[in-house]
Amino acid sequence: MKVCLGQINTTPGDFEGNFDRIKAGIDSASRQDADLVVFPELSIPGYLSQDLMYHPTYIETNLSYLKAITLYANSVSTSLYVIVGYIDRSSKVGGKPFANMAAVIHQGAIVAKYQKQLLPFYDVFDELRYFEPGDDLCILKIAGRQVGVAICEDLWNDKGSDDYNYANNPLKQYREKGVDTIVSLNSSPYIQGKPWQRLKVIGPNSKPDVTIIYVNQRGGQDELVFDGHSFVLSDDDLIHVTNEPFEDSCQMVDLTSGGTPMLRDVSKDQNRDLVESHTSTLFDMLVLCLRDYVHKQGFQEVVLASSGGVDSALVAVLACHAVGARNVHTLRMPSIYSSQHSKDDALQLHGNLGCWDYQVPIEHMSLVNELNARFSIHGSDTDNLVTRKAESNQYYSVADENIQARLRDLYVMHFSNAYGALPLATGNKTESACGYYTHFDMNFAFAPIKDLYKFQVVDLVRSNPLVPENIWKKPPSAELSTGQTDEESLLPYAYLDPIVKSHIEDYVSTFRAFRQWIDEKAAAVESVSADPKDLQAWLDTPRAKADYDRIIKLIGRMEFKRRQTCPGTKTSKVAFGIGRRIPIVEKWS
Repeated sequence: MKVCLGQINTTPGDFEGNFDRIKAGIDSASRQDADLVVFPELSIPGYLSQDLMYHPTYIETNLSYLKAITLYANSVSTSLYVIVGYIDRSSKVGGKPFANMAAVIHQGAIVAKYQKQLLPFYDVFDELRYFEPGDDLCILKIAGRQVGVAICEDLWNDKGSDDYNYANNPLKQYREKGVDTIVSLNSSPYIQGKPWQRLKVIGPNSKPDVTIIYVNQRGGQDELVFDGHSFVLSDDDLIHVTNEPFEDSCQMVDLTSGGTPMLRDVSKDQNRDLVESHTSTLFDMLVLCLRDYVHKQGFQEVVLASSGGVDSALVAVLACHAVGARNVHTLRMPSIYSSQHSKDDALQLHGNLGCWDYQVPIEHMSLVNELNARFSIHGSDTDNLVTRKAESNQYYSVADENIQARLRDLYVMHFSNAYGALPLATGNKTESACGYYTHFDMNFAFAPIKDLYKFQVVDLVRSNPLVPENIWKKPPSAELSTGQTDEESLLPYAYLDPIVKSHIEDYVSTFRAFRQWIDEKAAAVESVSADPKDLQAWLDTPRAKADYDRIIKLIGRMEFKRRQTCPGTKTSKVAFGIGRRIPIVEKWS
């Protein structure tokens, strides 16, 4: 059997655009004389459609395009089988309204249908909100093979990574029926390590003598990015992997050729590094998600505040890769506290990247003085808030620092509104966890590094030759007051990053459990800190537990700020966004 893997980039509700991509895949498969072409999960309506499904004509529109694909496929080839994902209305009385479906098309007709059985309802997934699970298998004969159809989660019933196990096992049921080839339609979002995790979990299920054809969506969709990495496994041997995330592809795999596999016994741990050498990088995924968010929203140009710091430097680099340097506008907005080296670093970076540079200095003290004078008009009334704070010397002077950030916010938003460039935020996950931001993330359109810890930001920046060394070597600072540094206000990032990562991703909440978590990560050779030796030394200091407890409480108090932040690319197991549901008002933290 010759099969084409239709790895395409879909958009919810873009029925015509999705149809065009599916047609291009059918055309390519026909030219390559394929027996079968497979497209991702819900490829006709796009994934995730979410509550769009409740609109009166959404399901009918998606069904009309299913008919159109059926007719088109027959006009191109009468021998080609096409498997495509769509939404149907559920036939079960009293169940969920919709069904997550796959249609098998051949010779101008839908010859078989499959309804997804295992519906994830954890992290970013909410399929049980919409879909009724199926309970029937779908088996048909194609090119002499017994082919079973599955959809995404149907292959993941035994994973232990999320403690979300299922009673039934479609993969096992197919094996018991003598199926030798399983075709899986997928819309599996990227997180770091996910391409390897898929092969590690699914690979053993291809033994003995089962071929698994796994076709995954690619592209950015809101906070999610889909990495593609469609593959073919046979008897735990990796036959093929599609490692092109930036363009649609329809690569053909000839299962009758009997060629040498790319990698034997792929699921063995010693193969991880080799597998990951064939997968896209974290940087690639950040670029892809940003590019699709900008372009799918109808924008071409972006604007950001560039301070000469490591975070804004990385966002500028990502933006130039995503939309092209001539579509990137960087605003330098120095204040009286901005160091000369920060001004010079930002200017040098912009020159190296080839993006547009603008300097708009800000002056804040005259504005602060005018505001405070106007707020003090009730100075003789001791019931007045302003009067009480002034008389008790409780004026919160950090407001004088933060207004600089607000002014920069204002200038970027003015540029965006006046000239039509999408404004990008520059905050990282570590700062967001601690509420250590006052601008940009709360008001702008997209935060490309929202789910990156500080050490990840530094790693990506220092590996880029266009970023001046001084940007990642100097101590991080918001430069809102004389001599200010981030680490003095919070903790050194070598300690802060792992505290945040353990608490957010693994719900570690005590210092004792945190120390155990650090040991486990060290044993697994997993990077969680920019300076593991310094981290270990700090853990043994008398102040470490008090520092830890202070940060954990701070993270809990900052949920109200995080809820106001703009979306950003999800790259970790648990990100601040649709997959993390924490009350704003609560007493646990």
